[in-house]
Amino acid sequence: MSDILLDGHVHRGCGGHYVHVTMPVTVKLSGMSATVPRSAFRCDVCGDEQRTLEQREAAEQAAVETMRGAHRLLTPREVRKLRESLGLTAELFGALLYGTPRGVIEGWEKGRYVQNPETDALMRSLADRVVLERRAAKAGVVLPPVPGSEPVAPVAPVAAPEPHDATIP
Repeated sequence: MSDILLDGHVHRGCGGHYVHVTMPVTVKLSGMSATVPRSAFRCDVCGDEQRTLEQREAAEQAAVETMRGAHRLLTPREVRKLRESLGLTAELFGALLYGTPRGVIEGWEKGRYVQNPETDALMRSLADRVVLERRAAKAGVVLPPVPGSEPVAPVAPVAAPEPHDATIP
């Protein structure tokens, strides 16, 4: 249902007309909340309200951005950059974050979901190699080698010279 279809539309129940209104709404996500403006259409006679999908999504996106700013959370691009800088797949990164599913990690990276402040702090702490290694050991995750410090191939042991016979001149 688009804004064009509802603006001035007659409400079947009472015969009133829908008018565009904007009101504050509190959106709760990931243990956080933000109050943002949300548009809707309200019947001028009975007060019935209708919202389009676009209006709902716009309010949710505004709330996510408000929460991200208020809690100084990593942006989707920063989450992905952090994961890639550690050389981790979404699955391994999720395992380090107490088994967070790959789909949630990808949702954070694409901006579909927002992480809570505690998870954000844990993600940031993984930038410290000592913390990363400790967390990986607890989670049973094998980390890829640190970029630029790939292990050197082991050198084959040198065979000991064969004993020679002292009787040969």
